[in-house]
Amino acid sequence: MIHGVVRDAQQQPVADALVTLLDSRGTSIRSATSAADGTFRLSDVAPGGYVIRVQLRDALLLERSIVVRGSLPVEMTLEIGPAMHEEVVVRGDAGSNTAEHPWSVAGDAVRRTIASTPGQQVQNALATLPGWMAEDNGLLHVRGVDDGLLYVQDGIPVYERLDRVFGMPPNPSAIASMEVLNGYIPPEFGFKSGGVIQVRSETGRGGPWSGSIGAGAADLSTRNVDALAAGPLGSTAGVMFTASHETSSRFLDPVDPGNLHNTGAASSGGAQLTWQRAGHLITATAQAGRDHYDVPHSVAQEIAGQDQRERTAQLLFSGTWQQVLSERTVWQISAYRRSADASLLNSPEDTPVTANGRRRDTRQGALWSLTNQRGRHTLKAGGELSAVKLDEQFSFAVTDPGAAEDAGLSPQAIAHDSAHPFVFSDRRTPTLWSGFAQDAFQATSGATINFGVRVDRSRMLIAASQWSPRLGASVRLREGLTLRASVMRLFQPPQAEYLLLGSSVQARALSPVSESATGGGASIPPERQTAMDVSLAAALPRGWHVEGAVWRRRVQDVDDPNVFFGTTVFVPNSVGQQHAWGIDVRVDTPVRHGWSASANYSRARVVQFAPVTGGLFLEDDLLTLAPGEEFTPDHDQRHALFATTSYQDETRGWRVSAAFKYRSGTPVGVDPSNADEVADRHGSEVVDFTTGRVKPRRSSTRRPSGSCVRAIPSVCHSRCGPRT
Repeated sequence: MIHGVVRDAQQQPVADALVTLLDSRGTSIRSATSAADGTFRLSDVAPGGYVIRVQLRDALLLERSIVVRGSLPVEMTLEIGPAMHEEVVVRGDAGSNTAEHPWSVAGDAVRRTIASTPGQQVQNALATLPGWMAEDNGLLHVRGVDDGLLYVQDGIPVYERLDRVFGMPPNPSAIASMEVLNGYIPPEFGFKSGGVIQVRSETGRGGPWSGSIGAGAADLSTRNVDALAAGPLGSTAGVMFTASHETSSRFLDPVDPGNLHNTGAASSGGAQLTWQRAGHLITATAQAGRDHYDVPHSVAQEIAGQDQRERTAQLLFSGTWQQVLSERTVWQISAYRRSADASLLNSPEDTPVTANGRRRDTRQGALWSLTNQRGRHTLKAGGELSAVKLDEQFSFAVTDPGAAEDAGLSPQAIAHDSAHPFVFSDRRTPTLWSGFAQDAFQATSGATINFGVRVDRSRMLIAASQWSPRLGASVRLREGLTLRASVMRLFQPPQAEYLLLGSSVQARALSPVSESATGGGASIPPERQTAMDVSLAAALPRGWHVEGAVWRRRVQDVDDPNVFFGTTVFVPNSVGQQHAWGIDVRVDTPVRHGWSASANYSRARVVQFAPVTGGLFLEDDLLTLAPGEEFTPDHDQRHALFATTSYQDETRGWRVSAAFKYRSGTPVGVDPSNADEVADRHGSEVVDFTTGRVKPRRSSTRRPSGSCVRAIPSVCHSRCGPRT
């Protein structure tokens, strides 16, 4: 909650002033009108970076940036006067100059994001931010990290993957706002090494009952409908209900540009109850989702009649109790249970490999924190304890040995024919715990230092731990010019999905690298990372804003899941080391006569070094990777550009926008010397065989782009594994 007062140059209260909280794109999140004594209140404000704007009868009086860190009440004095004296005085867990620099995205901005279906809007909205890149198959990575996104939904961390393949991303219709961190990440966030996405849902409190129903239709049999209803229950509680359903014949990234065998549907629903009284805030949430879709395949598989399908289901129950002990102290405790069930169903006509699998992952845990503000220090400490129940079954068999040999499968893999299938089954219940302590120290009016440490202990499946110190600083060099820098240690256990399979003795015996000098399949170690970041933000004359960042990350035991032979089964493995570095630049224009624009450019370079550990690999080419040998992973997207412009008519209440995207292309794993062998295959037109990469692509339409990484299915079977 943000509350405060608006005053003029003579320290007199300003009545009827419109105080608006805007996200990083200028979209309104919350607004209030000051009372006769100048006071105002903004409720249900999530942590994040915002712009606070004060207007009086359409005249702009003040506009300043502010970062809200956590759950302490925030008190603000908005002093209006001559331009040189305009200022925002903040007390509480917030500041106008912080080491964190989160990007906040309003729920309305997410819902306006161009996407083929609502289920892809969150991912597409993230891809518009600096440092975030979408691969050619649509999956996201941030600053060289391929599988390291931590979603925090209303204070509950979600360590499982949330994308189209795995099930249930946040429902856009229920999102009030999102906070996105990829620079300095406070120690309270852990077990992921890429970025943090905090999602705050609508609560229904503080207003009348309201609702919305949306529906859409497009080509490729794309249909969607979603509904939201929210409102108060008496004077102390609020409730929110949401439901959605969508179908498409281009549900996933297609293996073949022809979009073969790619029909799917997703349904989800949820409810959230919020109760607040006398400093107590209690939230209870229930969510459920189900997907059923075809597994995309190649022309040869289409001709053969292959009909592989995937079924996923997810359930989430969580509860949070927060108590404000005083204006400077608050504690919180939460508990959650999240279960996921996924099945890969084979068909009699599968070629050259048939596969069948099922996994059940159930994670339950509790977390707590205590925040206290003492003078210039905002202290926070807490911890988490969780257990993960893993239950996996998987089998495969080669149905066409000749085609399998042409596709590069190893003799060990081809030996598993229909009479001698590969069969795996196992159950485990690993545990994890963590603790942290952190401080945000306002050293001077223009300098803030954030520091802290986190300790993590994981038994997934290897017992491992790490102390992770983190340090960030922000210095206001002059009015409108801010320098930020950070250095962090990060720790990430391997993904839970098919972890038992990727670490199994059976997979180890099958791996073509298991008996070679490169090491090979074994239990997968956690990822350990050192991340450094330096950024400079400048507010230029006439309302322009420019920000640039330089970053570098060094990683040991890189979490790099591979896809099993073009299916939807992601099997975790790790790579010895990774070096990644790059730059991010963002430019925002001021609003002029309803027009506004922004542009992001990211340049990144990612290299990895053998050996490979874990995973379920069928290909023979992994034998060529010697220990320490450098190779380029398939998420090495060198250049990405996103630009958007929009016009909004405030009086008529309508908006029009256009967007442009450019991606330079990722590696496809085809040796240029072998280009003649694959150049005539379907899908080869999207590959530049001289560079061994997907051709650069530009997009300015709603129509989603197809996959290029897997455009030649007989050569590139994995989205993620190492490329030689």
